[in-house]
Amino acid sequence: MKKTVIAAGMMVFAAAAMAKDTAFVYVSNGDSGTVTAYTLDKAKHQLKPIGEYPTGLKSMPMVVSKDKKTLYISVRSQPYHVAGWHIQPDGSLTHFADTSLPEAMAYIALDKTGRFLLSSSYGGDLFSINRLAADGKVESAPVQVVHTGKRAHSIQTDPSNQYLFVPLLGADQLLQYRFDSATGKVTPNTPAFINIQHEAATGPRHFAFAPAVDAKGEQNMYLLTEMAGNISRLTLNQDGTMTERDVTPSLDPAIARNMQRGEARPLTGDDDLPKSEKPRLWQADIHLTPNGRFLYSTERTSSSLTAFNVSPTDGKLTLINSIKTETQPRGFAIDNSGHYLIESGQKSSQISLYAIDQQSGKLNLIERVPTGKGANWVTIVE
Repeated sequence: MKKTVIAAGMMVFAAAAMAKDTAFVYVSNGDSGTVTAYTLDKAKHQLKPIGEYPTGLKSMPMVVSKDKKTLYISVRSQPYHVAGWHIQPDGSLTHFADTSLPEAMAYIALDKTGRFLLSSSYGGDLFSINRLAADGKVESAPVQVVHTGKRAHSIQTDPSNQYLFVPLLGADQLLQYRFDSATGKVTPNTPAFINIQHEAATGPRHFAFAPAVDAKGEQNMYLLTEMAGNISRLTLNQDGTMTERDVTPSLDPAIARNMQRGEARPLTGDDDLPKSEKPRLWQADIHLTPNGRFLYSTERTSSSLTAFNVSPTDGKLTLINSIKTETQPRGFAIDNSGHYLIESGQKSSQISLYAIDQQSGKLNLIERVPTGKGANWVTIVE
C-alpha cells in the first residue's frame, strides 16, 4: 500500500515538474489566416510544432483565459468577430465559438478578474467590453461600447483592476477611465485624458505595466510611441490618473539616426505606410520580464528588437542594445520564468526563440522555427 502511495506521489511530482518545464506557444498568422501551435520545451531549449489551425484571414490579437483553458483570437476580416478555441492537454486547439464584435479589433485583453473581454478598434475609433459566459464563450451583447476619437490602439486595466487605459494613436492621447469590475462598465476619470506629445505625430500605441511597484512605491507604466520612437514612463496616481515622468528613445541611436520621425501617420496601422524618401520609425510591441528587471520593444522598419534595464529604484530605463530580428517584427511574448522571449515577424516565415541572459538582459538566439504568413501576435500559455 505504501509503495503504491509513494509511486502515485512520484508520478504527480513528475507531472508537475514536466508542466513547469513546458509551455504552449500560439502564433497568429494574419495573411494565412491560421494559428500555429508549439510546445516550448524549456529543458531542451526548443520549440516543437503541434499543428496549424484555420482561424480566418487577419487573425491577429490573442489573449488566453485566466484558467489557461481557452484562447481568444480577434479576426479583423469581415464579419468581425472573436473566436474561442479550447486548449487541449497536449496544446492542440478545438474551436467552440464565434462572437461578433462591433469592429475590427486591433487589441484584445481581459480584465484582471478574467470575466470581461476588452477590445479596441484602430479603424472604428472605439472600444468594446463584453462579458465572458460560464462556459468561456464571449457574450454577443456588449456591456458597453465607447467611442474614443482617432485610432484607439490598445486597452488594459491597471494591476488593481480599478482603472482602464486606451492610447489614441491618432490624437496623441492616453484615455483614462474608472473601471467597475462588478459590471464591466467604465466612466471617464478626471481628467479624461492626458496628452502624449513628444513631437508631431507621436502615436502612442502599446503599453505595459511594471509587475510590481518600484522602491519609491510607484506603479510604472511604459507606453511605446509608434512614430516618435520613444517609450514614455508614466506613474499611476492615487485617483487612477497617470503622470508622465520621462521619455527614453526606444532604439539604439545608431539605428535611429537616419530614420524619419513624427511624420505622415500610417493609413491603417498595419502595412500601408505612405511612401517616404527616408525610412520611417514604426514601433510595434512592448513587454517586461515577470521580475520587472528588463523591458523589450520592437521596431518594424529596421526589424529591431531592443532591450532595456529597468531601475528598481524609480523604474527608469537604460538602453542595453538593439539587435536585428525577424523581418517587420510585430508581436512577441516572454515566458513566466523570464528566461525565454519568442518573437514573430509579419514579413517572415519563421519565429525566433531567444534566451534572456539573467544578468545582462541581452538576448541570445537559440533557434528559428517555421510559422504561417503574416505572423503578428505571440501568446504563451503555461
